[in-house]
Amino acid sequence: MVESVKELRKICYSGPHKKRPLYMEWFTMKISIYVTKLLLYTPIRADQVTMGMILLAIIGAVMMGFGNLWLMFIGISIIHFTVILDNVNGEVARYYKEGNIIGTFMEETFHVVSAPLIFFSLGYGVFLKTGFPSAVVFGFLAAVFSSPVILAAINAAVVKKGVDSFVNKKPMKEYPVKGAIDVEGGSTEAGRKLYQWYDYVREFWGAPFNIVHIHVLVILELVYAYYSVLPSHLVLYWYLAVYGTASVIRQLASFIVHYRGKTVYHYYNALYGKR
Repeated sequence: MVESVKELRKICYSGPHKKRPLYMEWFTMKISIYVTKLLLYTPIRADQVTMGMILLAIIGAVMMGFGNLWLMFIGISIIHFTVILDNVNGEVARYYKEGNIIGTFMEETFHVVSAPLIFFSLGYGVFLKTGFPSAVVFGFLAAVFSSPVILAAINAAVVKKGVDSFVNKKPMKEYPVKGAIDVEGGSTEAGRKLYQWYDYVREFWGAPFNIVHIHVLVILELVYAYYSVLPSHLVLYWYLAVYGTASVIRQLASFIVHYRGKTVYHYYNALYGKR
């Protein structure tokens, strides 16, 4: 017998509160627990939910790539549902006490794959209907730079260096940094401020809010098409232009600040340095 929704919330969200995107706090967490309750009547586990998320993201992106507004609406609705499932997989894992690094790996795979799929397919779909080659360019830029690629590169560099030291049986070294170890900005005041600014902006700019942006704009495009208010796909085109350009600028600023602040040294020392 599966517990009540009230009891499930206590089971799935006991312990220290983990910071989640505001959209998840405001909306998806209020719905996901009901989906979780249904899944608990089945043999489906957390990793299977995550695999379903990846598959649904691919299906939704393919539908958006055709450019038809109704297919775009269905596609982005499917992708929007994966945001709910992103909570569900954690709830199911906590219910069965199955949280592990494999689950985290699969979830990170979903996050890494979904953003490029969404934006590139959107750009290609807009190109098919408008004939503007720049839609593909802006879609590509958004696909690549909408994610925090600089921080991802820092993480990858630190892990690679650590693995190399382990494989070659070399002792871990500690890099000199200014001040205390700070993984949220490095050694510069500008880095700390940029990290704080980014933390606020990404709530409404990054995932999952960017999915909400697209969902709302596709609905507006359907309304505009019905009433012949604006040329089809024009709002989506300008969204891609602004989002793609701003994403490049944001990551360029991130690269400059984190390079000057030697943030990669801070990450390395935090992970491998002496305690």
